Amino acid sequence: MELTLNDIISGIIGGVLIGLASALIWLTLGRIAGISGILSKLFSLDYKLHAWRISFVVGLLAGG
Repeated sequence: MELTLNDIISGIIGGVLIGLASALIWLTLGRIAGISGILSKLFSLDYKLHAWRISFVVGLLAGG
């Protein structure tokens, strides 16, 4: 399989979007975007700030 310029550009764009999403979560909510922490809090009984966690997980699944 040959790596093309389109593959490289797609990877760079994807990485930048992940970085921007992580920075946005950190700047707006003061939290680090770690998937294990997000999932563990999502299934806890503390229902505060569940909307952004659900959005994050849905975005991960939709992006894939």
